[in-house]
Formats: sequence, structure tokens, C-alpha cells
Amino acid sequence: MKRVLGIIICCFVVATAYIAYVIAERQTALQKFARYNDSWAVGQTVSEYMRLEHRLAAYALGVEGVDRDEVRLRLDIMIGRAELLKQGNLRVFVEQDPQRRELLLKLANVLDMLDRELDSLDTDRFKTMLQSLAALDASMTSLASTAVEYDVALIDAAQQELRQLHLIYSGLAGGLILCGVVLVVLLLRHNSLLNRAHRKMKDLTDNLSEASGELKSQNSRLNHVAHHDALTGLPNRILFRQDLEARLQTALAGGPTALVFLLDLDGFKDVNDALGHDVGDGLLQAVAIRLTKLSREGDLVCRLGGDEFAILTAGLTEQEALEFARIIMDVVSLAYQISEREIKIGTCVGVALSNAHSGTDELFKHADLALYEAKSFGSAHACVFQSEMQTRLMEKKSFEADLRQALRKGELQVFYQPQVNATTREIRGYEALVRWFHPVRGEVPPSEFIPVAENIGLIHELGAWVLRTACAEAVRWPRRLKVAVNLSPVQFRSRNLIHGVVAILAQTGLEPGRLELEITESVLLDKNEQTLDTLKELKAVGIQIAMDDFGTGYSSLGSLRSFPFDKIKIDRSFIRDITTRADAIAIVELVTGVARSLGMTTIAEGIETEEQFACVKQVGCDQVQGYLIGRPVPAAQLIHLRQIGYRFGSMEDEDLIDAQAVSGRM
Repeated sequence: MKRVLGIIICCFVVATAYIAYVIAERQTALQKFARYNDSWAVGQTVSEYMRLEHRLAAYALGVEGVDRDEVRLRLDIMIGRAELLKQGNLRVFVEQDPQRRELLLKLANVLDMLDRELDSLDTDRFKTMLQSLAALDASMTSLASTAVEYDVALIDAAQQELRQLHLIYSGLAGGLILCGVVLVVLLLRHNSLLNRAHRKMKDLTDNLSEASGELKSQNSRLNHVAHHDALTGLPNRILFRQDLEARLQTALAGGPTALVFLLDLDGFKDVNDALGHDVGDGLLQAVAIRLTKLSREGDLVCRLGGDEFAILTAGLTEQEALEFARIIMDVVSLAYQISEREIKIGTCVGVALSNAHSGTDELFKHADLALYEAKSFGSAHACVFQSEMQTRLMEKKSFEADLRQALRKGELQVFYQPQVNATTREIRGYEALVRWFHPVRGEVPPSEFIPVAENIGLIHELGAWVLRTACAEAVRWPRRLKVAVNLSPVQFRSRNLIHGVVAILAQTGLEPGRLELEITESVLLDKNEQTLDTLKELKAVGIQIAMDDFGTGYSSLGSLRSFPFDKIKIDRSFIRDITTRADAIAIVELVTGVARSLGMTTIAEGIETEEQFACVKQVGCDQVQGYLIGRPVPAAQLIHLRQIGYRFGSMEDEDLIDAQAVSGRM
């Protein structure tokens, strides 16, 4: 043992001596080459600068053997050298002194100018360039000497640090020797402790065995957490995918068909927003419990995220799957008691059955398509995936893509339908209506593409285009004529609505009082305070506000008093029956009277016969609109409408139209 310890101490001594030797060698090496590092680079830069100046002068004087390519070569070398001054230690050296920074900037400017003009320099410009280069000679020479001084100072500092390091390592060496002595004592002491450690070994082994068991338990818990939802305790998307893959493998091997039931909760977001996330979490937990109780042995109930759940099962026919889906919907739709509140929600179910070619992603996508199909029918519907759903989805995506391109391709047009005074039949304005003429689909009704535009977020761009087009056209009309433009509820909820409308008015030059924005009654359902503020801001600009399709939605007479409307449009559903049903004419008369008492204008839309016109005129409607008066036409045809010879009212008003002639032409 003593011999081993002696060997160890000798090793310590040798190691210490070797460390001191390495430090001394590094110091000697540093003295040899450090002085020729950065200062050498600066010196080379100055030398290259002088060579460039010399070659440029020789080229300017026409010295034989010096051509433009050689000057270009020297210039490129000098530019590279100048770039080195911006890097590493040289950059630090330059940045320390303002004069050096200024010199480097001047040098870069001269080199850049020479680089750009070298191929086109004439005699005068050569002289100018040489003068610019000569002006920097002294500064460049000074820079080289300063660099040498700077490097010498750095090297001296490095040598001082190395000397200190040498002392430190010498102290460490002494410490190592001392540690060796202490090690001898410790080793002797260690022998006396070995027996005691051996006695404790058994206890440690037992503890290790116990810790190993706890580790296995912890790993099991972590595995459960990784594959299960923290809120409901149901398997999550990872375990869902693994189980589905296993079921598909079994089905491909001749086992029972794998089925995916996919569902989400109708109205869950409203519960979360209105009652809080705690209630929403409680609702998800309650739904998870019900679904678990519904499942059969071998089924897997999963929460895929949010309010989306899935059930994996096997061996059901399509009819049995639909029956099971109805049971799921019935159970989920039963009332819940969450935080002393009764909550009712619904759900739809999409079902997908595996076949010989089904993959995990494909089958899940089929269930998702089936769920999408079921939701299109409303709450409490279930659908089993059919190949036609994929076709409809592709058609839907194609329709959306065509709609996105319609504006850019010029397939959309704005038509205008006249609105006239019910008494004089004088044109008071036009309603702007968007039309889509697709080269393959033909004319696409607004009732088909407007909801799609709202769903895909295109309605803002489309609405702004219609508004801009209508305002730009209305500027060319007589000032007494107004233009009415419909606003989608999605547009109305935009925070940029006011800014966008005002910007379009300013861009087109249309007076705000000549613009009339029509909104539907559904707008009044969304945040009344915000809606009222938006309406007031529009009114403050001077824009007219009309309620479209009054009486068909959710509005009440109280809303007419609360919201600052200028006009009420009586829906065509009442006008259609006004000549045959007493209740229809009573409703129109009531709305007209209320509007008159509130100082609002009424307009009846959908006038198609003289009898309807006479009825709305008799009950006191201010304006009318419909095919009897005129069909929607492009802006180019509005001029012809004003020039029709036969007029209903005064022959002096240029805005009168022949309603019968117009209807016949359209």
C-alpha cells in the first residue's frame, strides 16, 4: 500500500512539473508569434493599400505592363483586407478610437467609389481618385504603427497573465503534494471503515430494491399520464391512435370490423363563455362519465381535445352503429347538474367503418367527414361515412377556391335595383347587389356564395369591394340619388368596419349622406352595447342606416327605439301576401305607422304587381322596390333607365323611370 501511495505522490510531482513546463513553453511560443498577428495583418493592409495606390498611378500614367485587370486585382485584395479590419480583434482595435473608425469609413468609401467607377475612369477621375487615396497615406501608416503598439501591449498583458497562471499552477502543485499526504492518511482510515460499510451494504440493497419498486410505479403513472387526458381521465389522442391501429390490424387479419364514433358538444363554447371554464370542465367530466358507462367491454372511450370525444369499438353493422349513435346522442343530451346549474347540450355523431384498405388516418378522416355531414343537418343527427361525402367535400373546397379567385378574375359584378318614392314614383336611389357569373357554374345565386364567403373569411374583402364599387359608381349619379349597400353580420362585428367605410368614402369622394348601409336583424343579437356604439359611430359620420328584412327575425318594436335606424325595409314575405291576407296588410300597416311615429322611412321590397304597389301606397309606405319598378342591372344600364321616354310622374325629373318598360326589358 505504501509503495502505491509513493507512486501516486511521484505522479503528482511529475504532473506538476509537466504543467509548469507546458506553461513555460506556451509563453515562449507566444513571444515568438504573437507579435506578428494583428499588427502583421494591419501592416499587410497598409502595404496592399500602397501597392494599390502605386498600381493605380502607374495605370493612370500608362506605364507599360500595368493594365486595368492588375489594378482590379489589387483593388479586390485591398477590399478583402479592409473587410478583415471589421472582424475579430481588429474590429475591437478600430472601434476603440474615433479616428480609426473615421479612417476605416473613409477607406471604405474610397474603395467603394473606386470599385464602382474603375471600369469607366477617365484621366480627371484618376487624378481625383489618386488624390483621395493620397489623403489617407499618413493615416494608414499611422494605423500600422498604432496596431504594432496595440499588439505589444496585448502581448505584455498576456505574458503577465501567464506569469500569474504559472504561480497559480505552482501553488496547485504544492496543494497536490499536500493532498497526496492527506490521501495516505485517508486511505489508512479507509481500511477501518470498510468493515462498517460492508455491514451497511445489505441495508442499502434492501433500500435499492424498494426504490426500484417505487420507480416502476412512477413509470407506470407517467405512462398513464402520457396516454390519458388529465381532466377526464380518458385515453387521449395517442392511445386512441395506438388502439385504432391495433383494431385495424385485427380487422385485416380477418377479425371484426373496426368502428370509430366521433362526436363533439353543440353549444359547449357558449357554456364556457357564459358560465366559466370551471363549469365547462365539470361538463366535460360529466360527459366522459356517461360515455364510459355507455361503452361495452372492449370499447375505448377517448377525449381527443376540447369538446371532441371518440369511441372505438368493433363488430357492429352499419345499422347497429346508427342505433348506438342515437343512444349516445340521447344520453349526452340529458340535462346536467353542474355547480347547481342545469345545463343542456346536444351532440352529433360521425361513424366510420373499416374496410380492407382502411388506414388509421383515413378512417379517422372518414369519421370526421361523417361528423361534418351530421352537423350540417343540425343538432342530434348521426351519419355513417359514405364515399359521396368525400365528393361533396371536394366540391365544397372547389367552390371555395373558385370563390376566392372570383374577385381577381373579374367574375363578380355589382348590379343596381332602383328604389322609388311610393307617391311620385321618383327614383330615390339604388340598392347595390353582388352577382357572380362563373364561366363553368354559370350564374351563382348570392344565397349560395355569401354564406360560404362568411365561413371562409372572404366576406370582409368581398364586402369592401362591393362598397367601394358602389360608392365609386354613385359619385357619378345626380346628388339626390343614394346608394344602399348590404352589410353581412360578420362584417358588422369587425372592429375595422368604421375605419374601412370612412376610408372608402374618402377614396371615392362620395358624400356620407348618400350612402345607406343595410343590416339584418341578426346583428341586434350580438352584444347590444357594442352594436349600438357602432351604429352611433356610423350615424355620426352621416351615413344612413336601414334595417333589412324587418319582421322575419328577432327584432322587436323596442329595438326600433333603442337603435338609430333611418329606414325599415319590410320583407317581401309580407308583401307577397298583402293582396290576399288580412294579417299581412295589418303587419305592413303596423310597421309603417310605428316607423312614421319614430321618424323613420319605410320601404317595401318585392313589389311585383300594381295591386301590391297600390296596397303599400295605401297603408303609407314611403318607398318601394321590386321587379315592377325595375330588376337589378349593371351600372352601365342605369343611364338607359333614366332616359326612358315614358315616365310615371313629372316629365321634368330626370330620375323618373317607366316601371313597366324596365320590367319588360329585364
